[in-house]
Amino acid sequence: MSNGNEQNNLLAAYLAVGDDALKRSAVIERLRARLAKMGDMAFNSDDFDGELAEGGEIVSACNTIPFASPVRLVHVRNADKLKKADSEELVTYLGSPNETTVLLLEAEKLAKNTRLYKAVAGLGAKAVIDCAPPKSWELPRRVRAMATGHGFALTEGGASALVELVGENTVHLNNELKKIALAHG
Repeated sequence: MSNGNEQNNLLAAYLAVGDDALKRSAVIERLRARLAKMGDMAFNSDDFDGELAEGGEIVSACNTIPFASPVRLVHVRNADKLKKADSEELVTYLGSPNETTVLLLEAEKLAKNTRLYKAVAGLGAKAVIDCAPPKSWELPRRVRAMATGHGFALTEGGASALVELVGENTVHLNNELKKIALAHG
């Protein structure tokens, strides 16, 4: 697939939303890796924290032309913490986004009835990426899959015991699995 086709398959914005920080992180890493194949992201990415950033700054970054790459990435963490006026500037931008920029909004919770959520969702079926945590009964199976990703197998009982000891936070579970892999690699 050529860079032109790859760029055409990208949406102007994505929203990774949900309480599962590990899943949000994986979504962000995949998108960054996909864009890095197209060009140097060192000069072509900006990161903002929605708690502190102003909408104008984010829109300005989105409208910046990429350097030595066909595309650039603007990542906004805590997009759910943007002030209303700043969020509205992004909604306006999304009405006519820069085709050389991918805006990645990351949020723990952003109601589906907000204008920002609707603006991103309106860009395409794959624009909103659900990062809701797995249900309690799904966790042992997910932990076993995560263990396999770290290069070892875990029994159902072992996975359940780990969830009981560590809790349901997937980031903490993944960190414990990394430790187990290192200790018994």
